Amino acid sequence: EVIMPGPVPSSQSPVPESNPLAFEDVLHFLKTNYTALAVGAAIIVLVAAGLTTYFMQQRRNAERASQMLLVAQSPKQWEELLEQYPDAKVAPIALLALASSQYGAGAYDQALATYGMFLEKYPRHGMALAAELGKIQCREGRGEIEMAFNGYALFGGMHPDHFLVPQALFGQARCLQIMRRYPEAKVIYEDFIAAHPKSEWVPQAEFALRYLDREIRAQRSVAVTKAPTSQP
Repeated sequence: EVIMPGPVPSSQSPVPESNPLAFEDVLHFLKTNYTALAVGAAIIVLVAAGLTTYFMQQRRNAERASQMLLVAQSPKQWEELLEQYPDAKVAPIALLALASSQYGAGAYDQALATYGMFLEKYPRHGMALAAELGKIQCREGRGEIEMAFNGYALFGGMHPDHFLVPQALFGQARCLQIMRRYPEAKVIYEDFIAAHPKSEWVPQAEFALRYLDREIRAQRSVAVTKAPTSQP
């Protein structure tokens, strides 16, 4: 005869059944606080919708600013871009482009101020040194040749491995040319070519050397002409 096992007695108390009052309490809480919960949910929805709209607008603004960045050429166009989208990601580049276009138009005072504004707003930007060099170029353009020469020399000394160093070196050479110190300017170009024979700047250095050779020959010719002749 097979005997089916019966319930095993246990010293532990039986698991209590779920309390139906707990569910009723939840219902009561929801009914009591329905208005507050509904308002809270509405606020969450509104905030989420607002953030979505904000980011979509930011994206549209960034796209428009980028499009303007591609077609802008004149200082006026750069100014319009910066006025419409001052906080766009392309704003720092647009500000640099504005300064560069002002420099290209011969507005050296304005360009100097714009480069200064860039450095004030974006001192840690990856193109900050480009703005520093731009300020030196503006001083050269304004005729402050000795100050520009010293600025170029300081830039090259402080940032010897920066990709803009060739421009600083050539700026030094230009200043020496303006001061009619042709042999010194020639040395800068020759040293650069010797140190960087495959640089993309070599053609510009070679062109400058041809010009300097003519100036040096002319300078020597004038010196010979002015030399006193011996009396018989």
